[in-house]
Amino acid sequence: IDKKEELELDFSESSLSSLENHIISKYTPVDLKNKEKNNELDGIVSYMGETLIRLIPESKWIIYTEDITNVYYNLPCVNTKYSGSISVHFLLREILNAKTFDIIETRLKAVLKCDEEIRKYLKEN
Repeated sequence: IDKKEELELDFSESSLSSLENHIISKYTPVDLKNKEKNNELDGIVSYMGETLIRLIPESKWIIYTEDITNVYYNLPCVNTKYSGSISVHFLLREILNAKTFDIIETRLKAVLKCDEEIRKYLKEN
């Protein structure tokens, strides 16, 4: 991240939107294969994952190491209690390929809505 462009990275939903805008303005899908960009992009996906973990109740990091046929094999993912796993690397790729500014927000809102509905159902039954 350039010194000129300061992002307020406070682990909030709005910081994810700002980061997504930054990603789209600074990177391209080609950068995913550029070894010189590895540290920057790893930092970005680490921040996205940590922020998702803080925003999604009872979520945690997981790495699937058992089943080599798993699409997330050997990738760090955010594992949610009720909505499955989110690969932050796949999320980054999706952002770069789509070039729209609402990928993370849309995904987060869907997970939180599902989580809320399941928790409400469990509470009632």
